[in-house]
Amino acid sequence: YQAFVASIDLLSLHCPVCGVVGLFILYGHYKRFVITDDTSNDCKINIRVQRIQCTQCRSTHSLLPTNFVPYTQFTYLFIYYIVTLDENDDLITSFDVALQTVRKIKARVIAFWDSLFPDWRDFKQNDLKIESLKRHNILFGSTRSYCKLFVLPTEL
Repeated sequence: YQAFVASIDLLSLHCPVCGVVGLFILYGHYKRFVITDDTSNDCKINIRVQRIQCTQCRSTHSLLPTNFVPYTQFTYLFIYYIVTLDENDDLITSFDVALQTVRKIKARVIAFWDSLFPDWRDFKQNDLKIESLKRHNILFGSTRSYCKLFVLPTEL
């Protein structure tokens, strides 16, 4: 994650609130647990999510790589596993996530994808991710509304 943050050129980013380009400053951080899709190591890690602030409108945003899903502890790939695999699959149970949580995420994501592109079940995993990101304009995790989120263009 730190390498991801270091690779970002703040001068090239546009503010999703006011639209100005390149007027961001580093603005603290917060700790967040993330459940990665790496089953070979400890899959639950603690990271310091970098925040930035637009100096024009003073809105703040979190810098998240596209594989992190805003406002959840799960990566995009793990959510894809939850949706496409049986809930008792060894891969899902190896993450030690409550079955109730798995079911809740699965229902929410399926309803979300069905509303955007009903034929999502025919997509390959990477194509589904790319299409999801295109449709949501995802770049910063600055709002709880998925349709108002943004993704670094260099990550598509």
